[in-house]
Amino acid sequence: MDVVVPAGARPKQKALDWLKTFCAEKKRLLLYQFEGDWFAFGPPAFQADIAECLARGETPWSP
Repeated sequence: MDVVVPAGARPKQKALDWLKTFCAEKKRLLLYQFEGDWFAFGPPAFQADIAECLARGETPWSP
């Protein structure tokens, strides 16, 4: 899983679009922060797993 945290409030749209395309082509999972909220990009099961983890107040990258 690739985790992206922007230097500002959110990543630039051009950079985010590139990351999504790259991850889709390489079949990589992407977790990114946008204005303080986390978003998952990948298969529906991955997105659901990340949403559940965040709803429990956990960080998805913790062991």
